[in-house]
Amino acid sequence: MSTQSRIRSKSLSVLYTLPLALLMVLLLFSAAWAGEEEPVPTGAGETESASVDNPQAVADDGGDWELGIHGSAGNLTAATAAERAGMNFWLSPASNWVLNYSYAEASAWEEDFKRNDLGGTNGSYIDSVDLQFYVGHGSPGGFTFDNAAHDDGTLTSADCNRAWGDNDNEWLALTSCQVLGDSNLSGWAACMNGQHLIMGFVTNASAYNNMSSTQAYHFGRYIMQNYSLPQAWYKACDVAQRGRTTRTITNELECLNDKPNLGQVCADSTDTDAWAQTHACGTESATYIPTAGLTTLPVFRMAPYFLAEAEADFTNLGSVFGIPVTPTLAAQSTGQVDTGYFTGTVGGLALEMDKDSGIFNFSNLDELWTYSQTQSALAVNAASVNYIDNNDARTIADNFLRSSNLGGTGATFYEVVSDTISSPMDTSNLALAAASVNAATETPLLWQVIYSRRISATVVSAAGVSGEIEFSVVGPGAKQKVYVPTAAPTTARSILDTKPIGVQGGWREVAPAINAATGEALSVDILTAEQIRALYLALPEDVTLSDVPLDVIDREIVTHTVAYWEEASGVSQGELIPVYELTVNMTERQSLSVTQEYVYVPASQLYMRPVARIITPPTEPIVAGTSITLTAADATKTLRALGLADFDIVLGMVDPGTGTTDPSYEWFLDGAKIGDGRILSNFKVPFSADARNIKLLFEVRVTDLNSPNESFSTDNISLAGSQGLFLPAVTR
Repeated sequence: MSTQSRIRSKSLSVLYTLPLALLMVLLLFSAAWAGEEEPVPTGAGETESASVDNPQAVADDGGDWELGIHGSAGNLTAATAAERAGMNFWLSPASNWVLNYSYAEASAWEEDFKRNDLGGTNGSYIDSVDLQFYVGHGSPGGFTFDNAAHDDGTLTSADCNRAWGDNDNEWLALTSCQVLGDSNLSGWAACMNGQHLIMGFVTNASAYNNMSSTQAYHFGRYIMQNYSLPQAWYKACDVAQRGRTTRTITNELECLNDKPNLGQVCADSTDTDAWAQTHACGTESATYIPTAGLTTLPVFRMAPYFLAEAEADFTNLGSVFGIPVTPTLAAQSTGQVDTGYFTGTVGGLALEMDKDSGIFNFSNLDELWTYSQTQSALAVNAASVNYIDNNDARTIADNFLRSSNLGGTGATFYEVVSDTISSPMDTSNLALAAASVNAATETPLLWQVIYSRRISATVVSAAGVSGEIEFSVVGPGAKQKVYVPTAAPTTARSILDTKPIGVQGGWREVAPAINAATGEALSVDILTAEQIRALYLALPEDVTLSDVPLDVIDREIVTHTVAYWEEASGVSQGELIPVYELTVNMTERQSLSVTQEYVYVPASQLYMRPVARIITPPTEPIVAGTSITLTAADATKTLRALGLADFDIVLGMVDPGTGTTDPSYEWFLDGAKIGDGRILSNFKVPFSADARNIKLLFEVRVTDLNSPNESFSTDNISLAGSQGLFLPAVTR
């Protein structure tokens, strides 16, 4: 369809829910908002001339791009809080974005997404913002909310049929398990009625306690680097997730090019066709290593990586990819936090590198997941003279890595997979649309050539027998990928001369840690497989390196092995983390379906996150103006002493040389720091006239100061109320 400007007046439906004073302010300015185009941000780069992949800016409802956030998982409050903070981190301070609301747990309601004629209020919430982000439990049948009183706790596709986008919403992003799986894909597509894109996961997703590790944090980061929304979503998955598959439903293929940060978006469409674009986030599971007799594992320490080395590496990468660069650190915005990334762009080429690890990403934004690439992929087939098959892609990737010296130490070829574009779905006939969404009707969009990482070390068994073992390195930082198109340029002398259109690589350089006094390699004592299994089943949210936003009612551990974990770029890491990889069959509560998931638990308690618990929540009604005291559990005590599990171990907090060390305790209120120490004493309760808006979301963050890596845990408790009265609510 053609790209045309549309101007809509801002809907007043949301205004009726606001306090009177705020309503008056909004009414005073509503005339100024109506008819304005979304602005191109200062310093965002020059806006390119209009084309298929760079359409002219389309007028929205005037003013800034609006963001709405919902996070609700009940049992994963630390992870949902981190995702919400990550989504807000990049966009909220930007001059062309505004945060309209951010609701957590009991204040995040299903009715905010539901059709008005079914008792919902979607017109005042999801359909009052341009970008809506949600994190929480999900399945193909729906995504859930901890508060079942507004309306029933589960949003199904029937609840939103033809409801999204007829007011203001353009984009919905879901860090939630399996919502965009094949079985109900057409049902979610049928919710679009002017909405441009729905982004989510085919498989399970990973959620983290650490904001800078989250899908949402990197999604917002790439949006601010002028990626299209699908490009930002997929690259965030590449950086933050391992072994996942993500997907975008697009109302029109042109909407794949939506770049809100450049004011470039497609026109709204209310027809009933839609497409699904699918992206595999890659990485291999660990190779099997027998654990019987293993009592220790080698310590792998990161090699020193100095700023001068990082600058030289980035300059070299710029030369490899044809991007003139100056190693200047990208900041969130003027006066904001240094993010630790070098970035460079020229035309449609984008390059970034984490200055602390050397992990890099190169993207040709004119050819990765764009409308023109989709058209090219649909036009080519295996009989075409310029068709690139998976074997050709492997050869192209191998040649490129070898010639550019970017192979990476320990890189081992894993597989070639394809991202795909579906045939069109006719959402006016959901039975027909559902039948059309399967692998046989999907066309390869591009090839991903994926490489795994291996490291070797000598290991001594309990019986004193030593031997060389090759370990897998897993985790979001341990992946190398080369993106190759399915069609070679017609000007190429040979299809094998085709250049990659994206590359991810540069994992951290490591070496076995050596005792300076003896010259011997250092090792760490590990728990047995039986201990790890029992510990995981007792405390699954506390001991894993990433959470799964799946509402699990049963876990069955099928297999286990050992490996090493490497964090995503942007996360500080001094040592690789020895882990047990558990294969777990998880039963989902709503559908009772069983999903097989890989779970990673540190093999030694020294690498585990410290315990975070708020142990003295208020038991009486709380009134604004009064003072409260909150206490965190003593993280230096054993799990048995804390009453959490029958283990006489401390999570983290132990220096092998000096014994137990004290952590730091920090307290936050709705993201703002309010105190230090294990006890928050006599905090004066602020007033909030809006019971819906969480003003009292307390968080304690417990940091293991002795850990060589970023190692901390959080616990939350929220207080809700109205007219200045606050009541405790369950939020752990």
